[in-house]
Amino acid sequence: METKPDRLRETLEGYVVDIACLRTTPVTRIGEAARVHSTACALMGHCIESGYGLVDDNGKITLLDPKATKHVIEALVKTSKEKGARLRVEREGKAGEMETVSVREAVDR
Repeated sequence: METKPDRLRETLEGYVVDIACLRTTPVTRIGEAARVHSTACALMGHCIESGYGLVDDNGKITLLDPKATKHVIEALVKTSKEKGARLRVEREGKAGEMETVSVREAVDR
């Protein structure tokens, strides 16, 4: 009999974009827009309220849970990047949902 781990864990990395901006960007331009999305925009009040997503190098969007917002803001305030901030997010499955447990700036490639 196969046993399942108590908690599913995953690590994501990508460009951070607020959901308000994601909603206004054509799907064919998401990857390009994420690379130049400004940190200042992501820290605006209505952008913070909308929540955040990560956009990977292929343009795939992963929406982050509401608890991630505080951690994303902390990482964005610390970054020296004016545009195209990349974050590394660790999440684990809890009660059927993926919950963010840590956020930090991704190492430049």
